[in-house]
Amino acid sequence: MFRRTMFASLAATLAVALPAQGCFDTALGTDLMLGDDDTAQGLALGFTFNFGGVAYTDICVCSNGYIWLGPTSLAGGDYTPTEAELLNGAPRICPLWTDFNPSAAGGGHVYFDNSTPGIAKVTWAGVYEYGGTNPVEVQVVLDASSNITITYGPNAAIGGSLSANVIIGASPGGGAASNPVSFATLPVTITQDTFADVQPTGAPISISNLQMIWTPTMPGYIAAANSCTMNPLPGPAYSENVGAGCPPFQGSALYETFGAGSTVDLSGLDLTFLPTGTDYVVLPGISPTYFTGYTNQLALADDQTVQVPLPFAFPYNGATVNAVWVSSNGFITLGATDPGSGCCTGAPAALLAGDPRIAAWWADLNPSAGGAIYADLDPVSGEFVISFDQVPEFNQNNAQTCQIALSPIGDFTLRWSNVSTATHTFLTGYSGGNGSPDPGSQDLSAVNGTLVSNTVILPLAHSASAGSTPQVGGTFSLDVSNIAPTPNGNVVVLFVSTESAVPLPLDGLGMTGCTAYINLPALYAPLNLTAGQATTTFSVPIAANPSLYGMQLMSQAISDDLTANAFGFIASNGVRWTLGL
Repeated sequence: MFRRTMFASLAATLAVALPAQGCFDTALGTDLMLGDDDTAQGLALGFTFNFGGVAYTDICVCSNGYIWLGPTSLAGGDYTPTEAELLNGAPRICPLWTDFNPSAAGGGHVYFDNSTPGIAKVTWAGVYEYGGTNPVEVQVVLDASSNITITYGPNAAIGGSLSANVIIGASPGGGAASNPVSFATLPVTITQDTFADVQPTGAPISISNLQMIWTPTMPGYIAAANSCTMNPLPGPAYSENVGAGCPPFQGSALYETFGAGSTVDLSGLDLTFLPTGTDYVVLPGISPTYFTGYTNQLALADDQTVQVPLPFAFPYNGATVNAVWVSSNGFITLGATDPGSGCCTGAPAALLAGDPRIAAWWADLNPSAGGAIYADLDPVSGEFVISFDQVPEFNQNNAQTCQIALSPIGDFTLRWSNVSTATHTFLTGYSGGNGSPDPGSQDLSAVNGTLVSNTVILPLAHSASAGSTPQVGGTFSLDVSNIAPTPNGNVVVLFVSTESAVPLPLDGLGMTGCTAYINLPALYAPLNLTAGQATTTFSVPIAANPSLYGMQLMSQAISDDLTANAFGFIASNGVRWTLGL
């Protein structure tokens, strides 16, 4: 296991041959970290660039696909391209003026590079257009001969959701005369320094998979296509967690959420929480008989709670509860304080943070619009039953029927007669509250013998450090947490490898409940001495090698814990890396 490669640099391991240069220069330089409608000011070219009879040594780059000439510009960014603004504003070059949003989650960013003498390069690398997920690739190169080279990737722009046009062109501004052109057919001779190809949004513009060069004729330009091999720009670096660590999560919560309009598979089912001291074993089918003899209607309107006394002392967590709070929105709490109505969605954070809560069908119910809520003693079973009978979802017609039954011996049952969701996210389940750790939404229709315990056991967890991504040429930081306290938890080994095609259960090795998400042998396997510290961080260097863009890797950690299983080690979840910018 502890091979010589364990401490080898991943950067060295992944040092492979560079590809031939294509139309796009994949050495993009510095991420300008532009937000939506944002401009980076005062970027030095490193040479003199002439446009419209004026020499410039600095530019400003706007997130919306254009370049201001000069060291300063207007703040923000114009997201509504019009020829009038191009003609009357400051000097501007527009490789693709549209409504971009480089701050959109999952989209690319804008980069600037002047590291090569006589060349300055600006790249919109897979940037989403505003309001959508259409990634567009555009790169413009200004050189010391005052040429302008623009490369367009395969995914054509369609214009952001608020734009009326897309503009490709340039102008010294200051009231220049209109000069419409079309780049649909090349070459094009342009006899003045102002020109604009204005295309309406709503359909892809006519230019994609193309590199064209604007050669200055002073005034004007000759715009011609350049023969080159189209190559993809790298996408953004990101990571995502895969699977779960071991030992399996054990804690005082069990719940499931159902998003708006999703399929609900609980109608006709029941789950009983059987106490074993302060813990519960959860089983289906123990108490399936739906109580329908309700008579004691609670005076609950929309978004209200009421405290209801119990006909017996309900044993809970080593003590007793003599009353519960009932919310019109489908849940009860076992504390002495009014929890509020919980409007208007079933919220895991609230479930875990407050007093102990049992949620039959929690979101936004409205008994003022129909149905009723009851609290009755079942004379047959001896249970105290809180019933939500045909209560509609707020502003909807889908009646919800479910109930919570409390037993004098301390068990309780959730029964769902007919439940659905239209426009709200619903939650059902139980939490001991008071800051319980979040086990995540679980499929309650598949629960059979699940342990819900006040003794919290957390699986070994693995994730990217806050703000860290697997950038080519950078260092990727990853955290491993929930390490066992001393005398266990002495070492953590991080394995970086390719992803296993099928997750492999490790029960056969004595690692009960653990799963392998990587293939062995590992490409890289560093070891941290932790001495029982709860968290440790690994910093993994990645080579500055363009051929690595888009590569996917998987990492997973193991740590010693002699009390967890026969093998004496526990394993984390996996983290899938996508190498990129």
